[in-house]
Amino acid sequence: MERIINYNICDGVDFSHIKTQKFKNAGIAITFFVPLDKNLVSGFSVLISVLSDSCKKFKNFQSLNEYIEEIYGANLDYDISKIGNYQMLELYISALDDKFTANHEKNTEKIADLLCELVFNPLINDKKFDENIVSKRKNEIIELIDNQIANKRTWSMIRCNQIMFENEKCGIRKYGTKEDVQKINEKNLFEFYTKLIQNSRIKISFLTDCDCQNIVNKFKEYFSKINRNSDFNFKKINITVPKKVKEVKEKMNVEQCKLVMGFRTPFIKPDAHNMSLASAILGGLPTSKLFMNVREKMNLCYYCTSMLDAGTGALYVSSGVEELNCEKAKNEILNQIKLMQNGEITDDELNEAKSFLIQHLKSISDKISTLYEWYLGQYPFSLEESPEEYSKKIAGASKKDIVDCISKISLDTVYVLTGGK
Repeated sequence: MERIINYNICDGVDFSHIKTQKFKNAGIAITFFVPLDKNLVSGFSVLISVLSDSCKKFKNFQSLNEYIEEIYGANLDYDISKIGNYQMLELYISALDDKFTANHEKNTEKIADLLCELVFNPLINDKKFDENIVSKRKNEIIELIDNQIANKRTWSMIRCNQIMFENEKCGIRKYGTKEDVQKINEKNLFEFYTKLIQNSRIKISFLTDCDCQNIVNKFKEYFSKINRNSDFNFKKINITVPKKVKEVKEKMNVEQCKLVMGFRTPFIKPDAHNMSLASAILGGLPTSKLFMNVREKMNLCYYCTSMLDAGTGALYVSSGVEELNCEKAKNEILNQIKLMQNGEITDDELNEAKSFLIQHLKSISDKISTLYEWYLGQYPFSLEESPEEYSKKIAGASKKDIVDCISKISLDTVYVLTGGK
């Protein structure tokens, strides 16, 4: 089992050494947390992509990539996501751990040094980024947005989230909009960089069995030169009960109608484990109630699944249906939830859900990326619960626990995406 050693680098910057002997690779990541803001998400999305492209030491992606190839097993990537009311912007580098290099090369220091070069010494001249790199990376973010829209199952989930949280930060799309991406240029991107490095909440995660005190000191030295002004603390979502169900139908060029139902629940981390089980029983397994009844028995949809967003407490039920079956499918989904609320959960259903989730939790520790992401997802909630510890909560849940939590959900939004006429 991994051991976590925490260090405070400076105001609003934390470093976690996730120490484990399980992997031959080591990985280091820096993640910037910023409050979701529709005026800023697109700029920050372009920025993290640009930071992954070059720096003053490696002035283009080709030279950067050539250096990465010199480090055995090295890989560089970036990611943009959101959790609760926050956008997460991440740079991640992995490589073969020092213990397994042929000549005991210090790969961990090399990837840490490279991450520092990318973050603290970006390719900026006269308070401007490189115009061509910015243009290239803007196109990349626009392509990511286009891919979201093109995948109608994904897009219907995004639209349900937006409508459900229309006046809340967590309803803002993680990449922003194409229109806002187009407004970014090499000059105003520098302003986004200044905001990010000075004002964001920052988590540095290093997963390795090697000692990392030198790397901690390195980050302390870099951040000592920055005028930090990070005074925000993570705040939980304000849980509300909807006064009225929002029903929205939109038209796009789709052959299969998408029905997404969004429910408010009071269960966010660290209290989401029972709701996770309830979601699995409802629509997270091949033997779930929605699959066996709405899809198989009643033949009302092509797929019907549920998922819990533990950062917002939102439970989503997503299905692909013929438009003429939309109302029937919606009613049967609500009926299956009602049956669960009335206690119609068998021991087999509960045990299968537990087995499924516990097996998934075991698999988290099999890869560096998933283990690191597991702990990162807990950071805004001040948690450091291992997958094994969470598994014990799942194993200890009773039928009454599941009935109690499913009884507290409230339908907020019904979103239908149809081709129309």
